Amino acid sequence: MGKGQDDRNRQQKDEPRSRRAERRAAERRRAQSETKQKKEHPGSEASNRRLIVGGVIAVVIVAIGFIAFGWYQTQIKPFSKTVLRVEDTKYNLSHLQRRMQLELDTGFNFALGNSSILNLPNFVISQLEGEAALLEGIGDLDIEITDEDVAAEIRRRGGLADDVEPSVFADEVRDQVGRSGLKQNEYDLMLRGFLAEERAHGYFLFLGPTEEPQVRGRMIILADDEPDDEEKADVVLARLEAGEDFMFVALEVTLAPSAIEIDWFERDGEPTVFEDVQDFFFDAEVGERSNVISQRDFFYIIEVLEQDEARPLEDDQRERVADRELAEWISGLRDSLNIERNLSQDDGMRALNELSN
Repeated sequence: MGKGQDDRNRQQKDEPRSRRAERRAAERRRAQSETKQKKEHPGSEASNRRLIVGGVIAVVIVAIGFIAFGWYQTQIKPFSKTVLRVEDTKYNLSHLQRRMQLELDTGFNFALGNSSILNLPNFVISQLEGEAALLEGIGDLDIEITDEDVAAEIRRRGGLADDVEPSVFADEVRDQVGRSGLKQNEYDLMLRGFLAEERAHGYFLFLGPTEEPQVRGRMIILADDEPDDEEKADVVLARLEAGEDFMFVALEVTLAPSAIEIDWFERDGEPTVFEDVQDFFFDAEVGERSNVISQRDFFYIIEVLEQDEARPLEDDQRERVADRELAEWISGLRDSLNIERNLSQDDGMRALNELSN
């Protein structure tokens, strides 16, 4: 025994007998109480451990829940937002993003420069709106797009015979949908829109005119980039008014030598002629020359050479006229339908950020 134990023994011997008896009785009661608690709660320590572990797990679950909720709020929920509704047809941001990706994969026109990718969301949502409007109004032309029409288009795109085995057809459907990156219903809707536009074009081509007013003329196109460009355009006009030959001056100064001479064209039939320039061609007298016309970041000086109020249309002109009539008809549909757009700039950027090159 150590010195400390000897000291305690001496203290106990020095205690009064009654004090020692009370202390021993208290020690027996404490020992009995501990023994009783162990008998009544044999798993209390294990229960405590389970409670501690359970508490830690609960904290982890709550933390994961907060993370998942944040992910849903910032990544999933925004893409479920309805950005376009045409009557009862709804398009969410996720659908728009998939169509943007498909447009990008199949050759979106970047001819406008590096910033044109920023136009992709509005370009595609306008495309979706036009498709939906066309499908809503196609019945007015006595045209119907059936399930068999869609199946026939899938067979055509896959190079399949009309009597192809159902399993082969099903594989082709899955393959086409997979390559498109769209969902099955979205791919079906896109095909219906394609077929509706194709048949509507045929309708307007069949019923369209065989002759229309047409003009022939020539044009000088000048830059409108610098502060003194308008003054330069006025100098060119002054040279023409002084009697210099139009073709001689045009070949010297125009930005587009190939577009100086413009052969016979109908309204909206010449891709280099826009709004005010076109109006002058059709409203002016033969031989009349325009002043300087500012149009779409360029200056124009034009001259009317010939006009014909009922000139027969060539086949390619009839195709363009059918496109024009179809576009005007769809524009009227858009005005008559219940259409709601809800695409913000943030929505567009969010969809762009999800695109893969």
